[in-house]
Amino acid sequence: MPGSELAGSGGCQGADGSHNVCPLSCGDLALPILLQAFLKKMDDPHRLKVLDGLRAVAIILVIGYHYFVRWTPPLSPENFYPYGDFATHFWLFRYGDLGVELFFIISGFVISMTLFRCRTIGQFYWKRFSRLFPTMLLCSALTFVILTILPQNAFRPQLRDFLPSLTFTDPLLWSKVFGVPFRAVDGAYWSLFVEVKFYFWISIVYFIAGATRFFRTAAWAFGALVLLYLVVRVLNLPHLWAIDFIFALGALPWFVAGIGFYALFSDRKNKFAWILLIESVVALAALHLGTHAGTPAPFIALGFGYAVFLALLMRPRWVAWLAYPPLAAIGMASYSLYLLHQSIGVALLDLLRHSIGGDGHVFYALVVPFLAGALIFASLVIYRYWEAPAKEFLLSWRRVRSAPLGEAAAAGRSDQST
Repeated sequence: MPGSELAGSGGCQGADGSHNVCPLSCGDLALPILLQAFLKKMDDPHRLKVLDGLRAVAIILVIGYHYFVRWTPPLSPENFYPYGDFATHFWLFRYGDLGVELFFIISGFVISMTLFRCRTIGQFYWKRFSRLFPTMLLCSALTFVILTILPQNAFRPQLRDFLPSLTFTDPLLWSKVFGVPFRAVDGAYWSLFVEVKFYFWISIVYFIAGATRFFRTAAWAFGALVLLYLVVRVLNLPHLWAIDFIFALGALPWFVAGIGFYALFSDRKNKFAWILLIESVVALAALHLGTHAGTPAPFIALGFGYAVFLALLMRPRWVAWLAYPPLAAIGMASYSLYLLHQSIGVALLDLLRHSIGGDGHVFYALVVPFLAGALIFASLVIYRYWEAPAKEFLLSWRRVRSAPLGEAAAAGRSDQST
């Protein structure tokens, strides 16, 4: 499997005087145990470290958006930042929410990879459950407890908000069923609900079409869906919103781009790879759905994603910096970081704002790196001691119970998305 190797590998002298190649330097014992664990994980030859680095870039962009733009006017009726709105016009923060769309491209790539490694749709769903549910359970519980204990009024989740959060389903559905408002424990979870819709539909496409016809079928299905939406919109037919809601059409061009790059990754001569990549750009321009629709920002973000993936496939050295171990470690732990960062972080910022008597000097923005650093450390701990062990336990449990030997061996291989 192509992918940049971990920089800085060297030789270690064994007790017998022999030299063995290992992923860590001879000064490993001086490294914190947590960092050693991540470096060991990143030495996995099946892992594309550049994708971990891209995940880190995406989550850093999202954190910047949530800590400088999202919770101050005009996007929020009230300012929650102790440093006010001074950074809202800085484009990297203003459009940082497009980091979520970068996650969608990565998901399109790694979910395609996972599908090709699954023998059944049940195996695929179990892999997704093992990857997502344990960390959602822990992080939503932590968020609920912390927000309940803190003397803050920025966010007040209710017990019923666990229902959409732990089922990865849109709160709107539960609100309609029960007639009372449901929300996610943290509003950032919306993208997980979109991801799960994508998992559902793309798995159906894959297991109906089969591996050999998957990319062709995905290209035809996506093109037909976009065309259907445009026809319904032009004819002003009712229930246009339902197409977007059911198929997550506003996010689908980003996922499709990732599928196209995995097709290219698998076979440079696959013409459907380029069809999928072109469809993604055309759909983004035609649909006018999703974040910052009608502005150049989505195309800049898409262009950045395309540049990284094309470089990964054709000029790996150009993006080798994304495999830098500390950056890649953040990317590996980005799931729990994403789940934890918004409500907890903004609530703490709002507490600081109240403690200083309202909006203070921009100097208080210096607290953001320390806050983000603390949450990054927490996410690394969660990944090391909960996320990875829980996922492996669930996957092993299924292998022991029902998987044939061949399937067990395939399931045991490293997978960037599982």
